[in-house]
Amino acid sequence: MDELPRRLLRAAIDYVLARLRAMDTPDKMRQELGVAPPPDPAAVKSRIDAGLLEADAAATALAANDVANGARHAWSAVQRFLEAAALLPGVANGADAVQRAVNKAPPGALVSQLQLTSPTATPRADAVDLTWSKNDAQVSLLRAGTIELIVTLGTKGLAMTVRGRQVRIELGHAAPGVVRLLIGAAGSAAVDLELTVDDRGVTSAGSLGPIALPARLDAKVVDLEGLDLTLKPDGARFALLIRSRISTDIAGVLGARIDGYGVRLPLDADRVLQGGPPFGGLDAITPVAPNGIGLSLSAGPVSGSGYLLSMDDGFGGVLDLRLGPVRVTAFGLLRSVPGEGLSFVAVMAVHFPVPVELGFLFTLNAVGGIVGLGVTIDPAAISSGLKDGVLDRLLFPDDVRQAAPKILQTLAAVFPREPGGFVIGPMVRLAWGRPVSLVTLDVAVLLAVPDPLILVLGRARAAIPSEQAAIIDLRAAVLVQIGRGIVLMRAELFSSRVGFVSVYGGIGMLIRFEGERTVVISAGGFHPTYSHKPAELADLSRIGAEMSPPIGLQLRLQGYVALTPNTVQFGGSIELGLSVGVAAVRGSLTLDAIIQFDPFGFVVDATASAHVEVLGFSLVGVRLSLHLAGPSPWRVSGTGRVSLPWPLPDPSLDFGPIEIGDGAPPDPAPPPVRPLERVRDAMRERDAWQRVDRQRQRVPVRLRPIAAGELVIEPWGLVEVSQKAFPLEMTLDRHGRAMVEPAGCRISVNGAVTLGPGAEASHSAVNQSFPVGQFLKLTKDEQLAAPEFEDRQSGIAIDPAGAETAVSQLVGFAAEATMSYEDSWHERPDVEPQRGRRMFLFTGWAALLLDAGPAGAASLRSADRYLEGEPVRVIGVRPVSEVRLTDVDTGAEMRGFAPWSDAVRSARFAPGGLAAMTKVAMP
Repeated sequence: MDELPRRLLRAAIDYVLARLRAMDTPDKMRQELGVAPPPDPAAVKSRIDAGLLEADAAATALAANDVANGARHAWSAVQRFLEAAALLPGVANGADAVQRAVNKAPPGALVSQLQLTSPTATPRADAVDLTWSKNDAQVSLLRAGTIELIVTLGTKGLAMTVRGRQVRIELGHAAPGVVRLLIGAAGSAAVDLELTVDDRGVTSAGSLGPIALPARLDAKVVDLEGLDLTLKPDGARFALLIRSRISTDIAGVLGARIDGYGVRLPLDADRVLQGGPPFGGLDAITPVAPNGIGLSLSAGPVSGSGYLLSMDDGFGGVLDLRLGPVRVTAFGLLRSVPGEGLSFVAVMAVHFPVPVELGFLFTLNAVGGIVGLGVTIDPAAISSGLKDGVLDRLLFPDDVRQAAPKILQTLAAVFPREPGGFVIGPMVRLAWGRPVSLVTLDVAVLLAVPDPLILVLGRARAAIPSEQAAIIDLRAAVLVQIGRGIVLMRAELFSSRVGFVSVYGGIGMLIRFEGERTVVISAGGFHPTYSHKPAELADLSRIGAEMSPPIGLQLRLQGYVALTPNTVQFGGSIELGLSVGVAAVRGSLTLDAIIQFDPFGFVVDATASAHVEVLGFSLVGVRLSLHLAGPSPWRVSGTGRVSLPWPLPDPSLDFGPIEIGDGAPPDPAPPPVRPLERVRDAMRERDAWQRVDRQRQRVPVRLRPIAAGELVIEPWGLVEVSQKAFPLEMTLDRHGRAMVEPAGCRISVNGAVTLGPGAEASHSAVNQSFPVGQFLKLTKDEQLAAPEFEDRQSGIAIDPAGAETAVSQLVGFAAEATMSYEDSWHERPDVEPQRGRRMFLFTGWAALLLDAGPAGAASLRSADRYLEGEPVRVIGVRPVSEVRLTDVDTGAEMRGFAPWSDAVRSARFAPGGLAAMTKVAMP
């Protein structure tokens, strides 16, 4: 709970406790209430004493800053005092007692500020309400036709509500500049407001907002579309933000729209508790700048509109301009986040007044492009919005000014910030048909880097005979994604019809080759019980058609088919209805089937139902369902139910599950498999070994293979050994249909990994995708729910850094070759590259050239390598393969080689000496 509501509630509870303690004896109670002495003082005193105990508990809770418990104990104390007051002569009821007690010492603060008179008390079983009301109340810029203050204390705690009817907000007094000019200095808006303070904080109609409030504006040239109310907590202060949405049109030539202009009224707890104005004086009221401004112009050959939106992290804008026959549209976002820099994305388009003929009735109607800096693309935002028209707001939108807020929201969702990211791509609008376009196709091809991603976005519409009078109207949205580990193709048919038949549906294909690898094709979605739907296709729409002609007949057809690596799924439904007046007859038939390949099995569910409705309520009906599974063994079960009018019972019948047969005799089990032997043999294969780059290691140069069949490991590389026979670090039950020996075994990489005699190297796990269902004993339901592939450990990556070994220890499986090289000049394409077998390094100036080149920027280089007195620097990394530096004349080997620049500085040559580099390759 924020500080302001806490202090207001605490002050109210303190007032209640003070009033109760002022009546801590029977005599004081009758004096405070203005009645005669009680006939039974002892009974009154016992109830007062019980109430005082609860009051003390409430005070203890408040001391611990527990306002909620304090309010509950205060209510219990009030209940005991009301019981005592009921024993006094002259007290009509609990309401009478409460009103007498409050009128004896009225609360200050807001009650006195609003000049509220005696309250009306309404006791209930679980609470008591105190209501003050007044007509024509003025608070700062707010003038209310009727204002009410309602204080409720009960079992649910304490709540205070201020409710204003016909509250007039004087917007003109605080309006700056052009806004004040439009609405006038006396411009005001009338609304109904309600603010509540309880243990949830300060809310308006149960919410912190923004809350849309219907309102009207007293201004001649401005239309008020509505107000938004928002509450902003700030410690002991609260801000009430009232924002407007206003528009104007001047003679049909100039139009304007202003979103978000309003006033900020600070609500201060100290000021309220001291009886001052809750929102302060006029000087405390501050204007709130608009967060969106739109303009339109229609002046002969020049017309257009634009919109500028202020956001939390930047600005967005749209432009729709017509210069004579040419129409130009653009919209974009400019955002800035501390630490991430600026990001920018813009979509631009030019619409041709006369389409460009391409031949065969094809035309080019518009061209455009998308460019973004510091952003990337979120394919999920596009995929999930295909059937909701997300491409309508990206590719050549029709009315950019009217739909500006939605367009900019879509742009922000589709192109999130990404430091260092870059997005670019063209878009075109093609059409087919003359003299009117029967088919329109919008296409955009986008490229995002540095994480490579290619997206093809498409929006198509076929309208026959024309868009204005279409009998056949088909709309589709298409997404093709290549990159980030997947190939995805998805299309959605939406808002389409053929005559009076509505058609819709989604199809998709997914190939995922990273992470959980799989291949999935679906038209219309998946089986209802299939739990392993890929996220990219999980929300595909059913393929369907609906017919509702004006004769009372309703028909709906839906279906789906899906193919995954281990299942085939299909199903559909038919719904038929006939309405005549207040009566209707409806029926449906559904079928869902899924077939699993390994182990083979299938499940089929079918339902049929029919019922008669009167006034929308089912009068009589019947429902049948059947479940069939097999084939080892066959299982069948079903249910039937008849619905009868009340009060007749609804008879039902259930049967099964019934098993038929034992299934076909299983094939002879293959011999058991020993996983350890399979893994060991797989790791001995040459293809199981490969070199990989060290993560986050800058690679200074990529070397060509020395010879076919040899594995080259650079000083910055790692050795990876991986196999696909069995997953490691996983309990194994079987291998396909074959059992494993020993049963439930687990293969692990234990002990040290050595390079040569006693040269221990560190290693880490390497993962690959495995069909885990092939290695575990699973029930049919578990097999359906299990992923087709899952990343499991397949081997290790060996890091030779720190291994205490020498090249001489690796002679048994090492080969030596002289490094090839090629020199080229990018700024001089006319110069042919020079190739050679040896790299000759002249000392002195050669070192300078190497230091200034890519080698000088290598991560292993540092200033202290070149300190005097340390001519030979032995680096800490001793990889399996080493680069050697030798003197051409003497053949002497230079030890301690790291990057090329270190090699040159480490070698002690006579002036003019030459050197050649060689490297070692591991087969």
